[in-house]
Amino acid sequence: RKKGKKKSLQRLYQDPVFKYNVPAKIGKNQTVRMVYVLPKFSLSKERRAILELNEKDGERNLKLKISHRFINDPN
Repeated sequence: RKKGKKKSLQRLYQDPVFKYNVPAKIGKNQTVRMVYVLPKFSLSKERRAILELNEKDGERNLKLKISHRFINDPN
């Protein structure tokens, strides 16, 4: 690891602009595709977005690390 300047971490909650095919429940061993549309934003090369999905009244949580390449150049 390089020793350099300390980086600050920010948590910004974004409300989705549009949701599609969001299920009320996901059963055991079941795969579901859903779409969340967020307001437009960009990231620098040193930053990474982390999408957190938390189960309501539950213990299952999912964190997806998204590179700046997928956000700045989606195609």
